[in-house]
Amino acid sequence: MKIFVWIALLVVWLRLDWLAGLRKNKQHRSTPYSKKDGHAEFFDDGIKWMKQLEDDCLNAVCTIDIMFFILQPDDAGRRLMKLLAGKAREGVRVRLMLDAIGSRTFKKSLKAIPHDGVIIQFSRPFIFKGSWFFLQKRNHKKLAVIDKKIAHVGGFNIGLEYLNLDPVLTPWRDYHLRLTGGITEDCQTEFERDWRGEALPASPGNDGQYQLVSSEAVDQETFISKLLEQASQSIFIGSPYFIPTHKVEHGLFTALEKGVKVTVLVPGTPDHPLVQPASYRYLRRLIQRGANVYQLQNGFYHAKAILIDGKLCDIGTMNFDRRSLLINEELNVVTEDTAVIEALIQSVENDLLHSRKLKPGDLKVQPIKESAAWCVGHLL
Repeated sequence: MKIFVWIALLVVWLRLDWLAGLRKNKQHRSTPYSKKDGHAEFFDDGIKWMKQLEDDCLNAVCTIDIMFFILQPDDAGRRLMKLLAGKAREGVRVRLMLDAIGSRTFKKSLKAIPHDGVIIQFSRPFIFKGSWFFLQKRNHKKLAVIDKKIAHVGGFNIGLEYLNLDPVLTPWRDYHLRLTGGITEDCQTEFERDWRGEALPASPGNDGQYQLVSSEAVDQETFISKLLEQASQSIFIGSPYFIPTHKVEHGLFTALEKGVKVTVLVPGTPDHPLVQPASYRYLRRLIQRGANVYQLQNGFYHAKAILIDGKLCDIGTMNFDRRSLLINEELNVVTEDTAVIEALIQSVENDLLHSRKLKPGDLKVQPIKESAAWCVGHLL
């Protein structure tokens, strides 16, 4: 009998902790970024993107500031660390910030990886301080700023799997932006905010075509809901995980009721066993209401993008799930730049050619598996 009492108390505590964490998480410490001028180069190939990142780092003369959720201690990670250590020896200030859980294997291997001169910091250490909500809050951002003039934001991490060298998840599909111009000033501020743990002010905007959106300054759930409300013709959502909040899901239902064409692209091959079944109930409800849902059949789809009416896009680190919308630290770029949008549309169309459109009966109800996945998803 006592075991059931303890379980009940644990459930109550988790629920109260969740509500308190949500409330505190919405008390943003930083000011939002305004629109800035800029230019972006779109990447959907990890090999080409990694080559560009390395070239930018090799050409650095003053500073290299890099932040990733995952940096693997494999050949790709060691190659980057060798490059960064070399630049540090040249007198370039090199700072590297990694999530303590996402890059835990790198942290364990750090002694065996040459990194002299590279200043390394692990964000959000896995230390319990009375709250499960904040214990699981991760820094999911992927950001690199070189000489305060070039920035990289998107979905790629550092590891062999992102270079199409994973036996199961190849080819790896992702979207990433290389930024120049005024927007890079905000990218540098974002890195400094995380590195110092301070609420540094955002610089004034100039009504450009680019806006940096940080979860530390903007409520992601509200921001995405308002983004969806702008649609009058079409909405495209690409995400490796699809577990929206009620508010965001309702926004999609409303769009469908208005006659907006909604297209969702998710992986056919999952990288986590419980995440895909947890998404089925949400995908089924969308299909039943007329949405077009596709599963990529060739490789793994890890990209995070939202496209509104073919005129406004959001690309970055935010997955279309509760963890990204409510808990994690995320970073996205919103733009109306036609060159970026055209490149994104072309990439999406190519991915859809290698995808299967789901029918109402394709996602069969698996009560036990789905319920377990859903419960774990909500607990986390």
